[in-house]
Amino acid sequence: MAKLKKKKRRKKKVRKKKRKKVRVRRGRGRARAKKKKNPKRKKKKKLKRRKPKRRKAKRRKPAKKKKKRPKKVARKKRKSRTRPTKIEAFNFPPGKRFSSKYEVISQLGAGWEAEVYLIREIETGILRAAKIFFPHRNPRNKVLKFYAKKLHKLRECSVLIQYHTMESFYHEGALVTALVSEYVEGELLANFLKRQKGQRMHYFQALHLLHALARGMEQIHQAREYHGDLHSENVIIRRQGLGFDLKILDFFHWAAPRPENIRDDVVAMIRVFHETLGGKRAYAKVPDQVKEIICGLKIGLIWKKFPTAGHLRRYLETMVW
Repeated sequence: MAKLKKKKRRKKKVRKKKRKKVRVRRGRGRARAKKKKNPKRKKKKKLKRRKPKRRKAKRRKPAKKKKKRPKKVARKKRKSRTRPTKIEAFNFPPGKRFSSKYEVISQLGAGWEAEVYLIREIETGILRAAKIFFPHRNPRNKVLKFYAKKLHKLRECSVLIQYHTMESFYHEGALVTALVSEYVEGELLANFLKRQKGQRMHYFQALHLLHALARGMEQIHQAREYHGDLHSENVIIRRQGLGFDLKILDFFHWAAPRPENIRDDVVAMIRVFHETLGGKRAYAKVPDQVKEIICGLKIGLIWKKFPTAGHLRRYLETMVW
């Protein structure tokens, strides 16, 4: 009996083991037994399927609200810039007063952009010079401001006139401006030459004049400025002992100074010197030492010999006769 009971127990255990091995999968109707894992066999790597990335839905931008157009309002008409009145000449008579401060005595000269008058301060009686600009040549006072600033910057240069003030007044319904400066006694070099015999100077006098001109222009060049329009009608001369006292007028060019501008000033001085000697008609009669300075008016030779006004001044002071 004991043997039978043991057999029954063994059968039950075997049945239980078989039940564990067999797995019934619901919904397929078949039962598949799990295969025993063989430790000797290599495990096959299962490739994981990549899940496709879901594209994010683009957010739609909210529709822009249409701005309500404001009701049309009558626009104000812009004031058109009126061109300055064109005046070709003032021709102020003696006794004419302007700015309630000054009285015209006489006209000293006229040019492309202005007329120059000798005036008197009514309160003090001091004589001054006034350069009165034509309105269409001086838009928004650009030219006058240029002259005033440059004269103020170079106020320590002895060959330049001293700036005093700016005045404005109406003439024939147009606003006119004037640059008031010191009055310098003397005459223009061009007028002085016309009074000389043969309309020329002796070469010794001309050398003194050139030396005074070079000394004055050297001061301007040392201040990093230049003239740009030097000729006999822009130079006022007055005899003083053996030499001349000079004043230079009317700067022309507005651009920043460059080395070639300074060299051009030197060439202009040589041309003035050549003119004082009588020009081409008297050039053959001048001494060789003078011809070496003029260099036949060839720009390249002048630039090479006299790069600056200082070189010209030192040459004149040490030249051998």
